[in-house]
Amino acid sequence: MVAKPVGERTASEPNWELVQLSNGAQLVLAPMAGRDSVAASILIRVGSRWETKRLAGVSHFLEHIVFKGTERFPTSRDVSQSIEGIGGVLNASTDKELTTFWAKVPGAHLELALRLLFDLAFAPRIEPDEVERERNVVLEELHMYLDQPGDLVQMIFDDLLWHDHPLGRDPAGTGPSLARIGAPELGTHRATYYVPDRVVVVLSGGFDPARARELVERCFDDQAAASVAPGKRHSDGGVPAPLGADPEVKVRRRRGEQVHVLLGLRCSSYLDQDRWALDVLNTILGEGMSSRLFLELRERQALAYDVHSFAARHRDSGAFGIYLATQPQQVATAVRGALAEVSRMVRETLSEEELERTKTQIEGRLRLQLEGTSAMAEFLGHQAALIGSVMSPAEVVSAVRAVSAQEVQKLASDLFSDKGWRLAAVGPGPDAPAALSAISAGVAG
Repeated sequence: MVAKPVGERTASEPNWELVQLSNGAQLVLAPMAGRDSVAASILIRVGSRWETKRLAGVSHFLEHIVFKGTERFPTSRDVSQSIEGIGGVLNASTDKELTTFWAKVPGAHLELALRLLFDLAFAPRIEPDEVERERNVVLEELHMYLDQPGDLVQMIFDDLLWHDHPLGRDPAGTGPSLARIGAPELGTHRATYYVPDRVVVVLSGGFDPARARELVERCFDDQAAASVAPGKRHSDGGVPAPLGADPEVKVRRRRGEQVHVLLGLRCSSYLDQDRWALDVLNTILGEGMSSRLFLELRERQALAYDVHSFAARHRDSGAFGIYLATQPQQVATAVRGALAEVSRMVRETLSEEELERTKTQIEGRLRLQLEGTSAMAEFLGHQAALIGSVMSPAEVVSAVRAVSAQEVQKLASDLFSDKGWRLAAVGPGPDAPAALSAISAGVAG
């Protein structure tokens, strides 16, 4: 194995290292002094982006079915009790570009956690009867999302933003696609994508690095004999096609007291150089109770209880969105108000005071988040899996500190043009023409 040199870090940061294993997998070790727990994760570079429309949701379905049992932990009860019985936590997630299995356990039980995680990823028992039973559970999860307006509006927004590209599909899949997925499809998907060169293993917390590295290598060796040669991989959809310049609106009428609105457009990826300026812009515009959107739309105009912005970034593009929930008769006013704050970001250069306050907010939030072993594992693991390298918290802070007010204003000007705006709404209104008119008026203003 080869250990890559680590980057700049402060004395309080974990002495992590990124290791390239001989089988093609990557290992991130982040011992944290004074911690009794260890967070262990296995990340696989696969998600809904690599799925065909016909089998949409297969990555998420597979993430579910492995918890039904493995060779060493043959039942779902064996799987859950192995970790919960020692006071630990076990879970998994699937998004558009990653599938993650993770556990947090007392440090003395690291070997058990690794054995289980490796079994879930590389030695599951995918039995037809269990697949049929779990299909209903996965469908119920999908129905839960469809019943929640905040989740449904995100699905509609993604479809508007990405159209037929795989990024526009929800990782949960659809009813018809889930009906087509059986044990053979799940087995093929696992054999195709759950291979070492798509795997990152991350450990953070209280452990001995040398022993942990040995345990991980031994786990890989144990699974090698059972590994299957990868099959033909599906396309990741490539770079999404450009959006049309005209705004688009899609309204899903539903009974309720509020209209849930998601307004946004495409933004830069997590590989672009302006990602740090985007973090600053997003924090100023819509993160927290001191953000411009919150102070204006909630505190001053009382148009919404919850209003915030976000930036969801992928390898070659991203989505910038503004979420708000308001009364049907106030949707147009709220949309125009949100776009007025967007326009301010373009017209006005940030004051040094606001810029410095925002950078301090980003740094403080990051430092506080990374006190936990699970958050540190996610921070390091996502970078290794998605980017192929790792920046320390100090390096991230340094990159944010280097952003100028002029860079934020230029990004705002480039991003918030009058092209590509999309609006999704779920609730008892408004009419699509009224929402479209609000976007046009807001952008023009």
